[in-house]
Amino acid sequence: MIIPWIIIIVGFTPQYFRTWLTEPWGYHLHAISAMVWYAMMVSQPYLIARGSLRQHRLWGMIGVFISGAVVFSALSIVPTNVYFGAIGGFEPLFPAAFFYGIVFTESLQVIGFGMAVIMAVIKAKDTDQHAIWMLSTLFFGLMPGWGRLVMFPMLMTGGKVPWLDVQTCINIGVIVFVLVVLYVGYRLQKLKHPAIILSIICVILMAFSISLGEQSWYQELVTRIMKPTVPWNL
Repeated sequence: MIIPWIIIIVGFTPQYFRTWLTEPWGYHLHAISAMVWYAMMVSQPYLIARGSLRQHRLWGMIGVFISGAVVFSALSIVPTNVYFGAIGGFEPLFPAAFFYGIVFTESLQVIGFGMAVIMAVIKAKDTDQHAIWMLSTLFFGLMPGWGRLVMFPMLMTGGKVPWLDVQTCINIGVIVFVLVVLYVGYRLQKLKHPAIILSIICVILMAFSISLGEQSWYQELVTRIMKPTVPWNL
């Protein structure tokens, strides 16, 4: 449970933690709520292992509020990506299509995260089902941090390596991520569980972010729906 937390911190260090003084409040709200959620994912299994059921349930109720903050803060900053797409992205590393595309795929991840929490609450009395749905929130919520982490080689080379582009980094990240989810599902004997299957589908769709973002009808659709404005810190 600690490993995803580390991935999030490392992945967002260049683009958030090093510049946090200049980042807008919406980003802070999402970062704080997400970090608290990951801290709970570490502490809650520990409480159960120690037999502290009352404390586990108390923090679980608080966690429902925290998860809501994670979901709605994430959705509130999604239009920023539409804005970045509208201004042409950040060539040569990140084309406009990349930002348009992740509007859909990252929104899908956030919705999946919220649905996993809801299912975990519904299955609260079934320990086995409750646990696997809670675990899947890590799968749904980790890809943004993991995606940034796997792009470190491209950022460090400044795009000077022809084959090391953003699509290649995404593909590598998706393959590794899916293999990890499959391994976890295998170890838990839950390969056919909906939480495992849905999280894998959402991650695989990330590989098609740029292809989707290149479609003019899609660009027009998300622009009309989200009506992007200049981000707070620009």
